[in-house]
Amino acid sequence: MKSNDPTGRFLCAVLFLVTQILHADPAAEAEAHHRSFQTDGEGIVIAEIADAAATFGHAGKLRAEGTAVDADTLFEIGSITKVFTGILLADAVRRGDATLEDSIAKHLPTDLLPVDSVLREVTLLDLATHTSGLPRLPSNLDEGAVPLDPYAHYSTEKLYAYLKGFRPGDFESRGKMSYSNLGVGLLGHLLERISGKPYENLARETIFEPLGMKDSFVLRRPGDLPADRAGRFAAGHSGGREVPHWHLDALAGAGAIVSTARDLARFAEGHWSEKTPPELRSAMELAAQPQRNDVGLCWLIGGSGLSHDGGTGGFRSEMRLSLPDKTATIRLMNGTGPVASSESVGDFTNLSGFWEGTLDAGKVKLRQVFRISESGRVVLHSLDQGGAGLPADKAIFENGTLRAVFSGIGGSFEAKVEGDSLVGVWKQGGELPLTLVRAASLPSALEEALAKRITGDVSELSGWWSGYLGGKSGLFVILEIESIGKTGDARLYSPDQTPEPFPVTSLSYMDGQLKLGITPIGAAFAAKWDEDAKLAGAWKQGPLPLPLTLTKSVERPSRE
Repeated sequence: MKSNDPTGRFLCAVLFLVTQILHADPAAEAEAHHRSFQTDGEGIVIAEIADAAATFGHAGKLRAEGTAVDADTLFEIGSITKVFTGILLADAVRRGDATLEDSIAKHLPTDLLPVDSVLREVTLLDLATHTSGLPRLPSNLDEGAVPLDPYAHYSTEKLYAYLKGFRPGDFESRGKMSYSNLGVGLLGHLLERISGKPYENLARETIFEPLGMKDSFVLRRPGDLPADRAGRFAAGHSGGREVPHWHLDALAGAGAIVSTARDLARFAEGHWSEKTPPELRSAMELAAQPQRNDVGLCWLIGGSGLSHDGGTGGFRSEMRLSLPDKTATIRLMNGTGPVASSESVGDFTNLSGFWEGTLDAGKVKLRQVFRISESGRVVLHSLDQGGAGLPADKAIFENGTLRAVFSGIGGSFEAKVEGDSLVGVWKQGGELPLTLVRAASLPSALEEALAKRITGDVSELSGWWSGYLGGKSGLFVILEIESIGKTGDARLYSPDQTPEPFPVTSLSYMDGQLKLGITPIGAAFAAKWDEDAKLAGAWKQGPLPLPLTLTKSVERPSRE
């Protein structure tokens, strides 16, 4: 497994449904989130900007034995760093030091890329819009990596070795939107060469200082943490356990910034404040302009809104800006999710079956199907987002009220039984009404959505499968396969790294041969069901496959 997250070495967190437009009071929202999704030693800070004022809400702690978090608590912001890298590119263009159509070769050492290297076709704009075709991560990232700090060792020398050996077949979806931490990390390095300054100095002088972001800095290498801020730096958590901070060295531009909710509120307001220096305001405006596929210079653009999420080994972050309305929402969390477990409380006998409804978020309408078992397992399928099932971490049914919590996406559903309907609200950064109606049988729309991903009769594989990548010293992985009607569903867990599942993009099973793929992390697994009722095969993610044998169990297994 190449990841501390379901998207591949994090730095970008993807919400399952939608970021709500309707916002609760930040203090109440923070308290509710902390109560539902975090352990006592974790915390959340929310900033809401509206009517020329910033309001903060917070709940939880810096760490188990620490003080409460607040607007000045320091968090790793992960891929929100990319937005700053996009503005630094825009500033270089504004200064005339570069153009968006510059080849990356123009700003690399002259003898690095062979004259016939396909990378000479890649431009700065390609990197900033995730259309370069560069993979999500360099294939040599794992060489010498420490799993709990996976980027710290990745030096400029390693980056150059990767670029020098790049071949045409290494491109992935060239010209199409394909999220790449490598691409924006490389862009940050090129901006260092263009400016003649380290990324941390460039960010500080160009953005942090002009906007009064006095607490923000780049955590590039161990030892970079300013001594006067150590006491305010939250500890990251994964699966409820404290984990080390991340350092990004050569790929700093992809996710190395540490900041506070107060500083990020200043950053958001800087997009429309008259106090923003004109040259920086110009760069921010250029970065926010759509370039390709609703992507600006690293900003993701939807309607009138700018957005980006982030995540590292122990942190999550979200930022939403509406320039016309001069509003923004920022959420910073020092936890990636709860301990991998599933809790059910109550008698679900009369709720078991399929429930259908539509989440109406204005311009976006998402068809939802909830599967509820008699044992109380609740699985959510968002049909318009691929249909992959997301199990609830917690399901409670008491006094005619259902509450299902989906920690991995920060969402929950609470509803009362009214006849053959569940009438309630979906909460995910805000609230939207959602009514579910009981279906008489498996909805055809769900079966069709699942059949696009799962082919073959998987009924004999239904259950839990587990094993170790490359042997007992490797990562422990769990594959869950479900048989649903004439098709099924599947998800992969890497509990050593994250409690959140990786939805299986494709799975086929015929004549004892299993093949599955997980596109977002570039992984594939091919195996044969042998005489010992095991799935023995190879895991492919990167240049070299790893042996993987999965053994079936009735209950969800744990590492031996």
